[in-house]
Amino acid sequence: MPFQLTLFRAPDGIGPMHAWDREHREPLGTRDAVRAALDAAIPGLRWESSNDMLFASGPFGGEGHAIEIILFGASEETLLDFRVYAGPPPVRAIMTALGLNHCQALESGAIYFPFEAEDRWPGAPP
Repeated sequence: MPFQLTLFRAPDGIGPMHAWDREHREPLGTRDAVRAALDAAIPGLRWESSNDMLFASGPFGGEGHAIEIILFGASEETLLDFRVYAGPPPVRAIMTALGLNHCQALESGAIYFPFEAEDRWPGAPP
């Protein structure tokens, strides 16, 4: 897991966010609704809060600490995306459960395709 990803829903084929001339992300629901959907998708998440941020970590596929999630915003604020630090299997589970179709590396803007990846991101150490 060498990078943070941002997950969101937007029209297909629009390319990376840094190339957009306007906002294309679709609302995902309130922060609390997104948290509830994530809890249903990834049982066992452990949540901590700090001001208007929620941080979760948890297990997946038998690994005790396989995923980290960050939600920014107040509890009733509508989110357009959220951050994830995880390998392809938990990212696929989240994207399927929440109906998301975009996975982009936060730092580089590179687009990743978790449904085409195996259990590790291309180039990740074994």
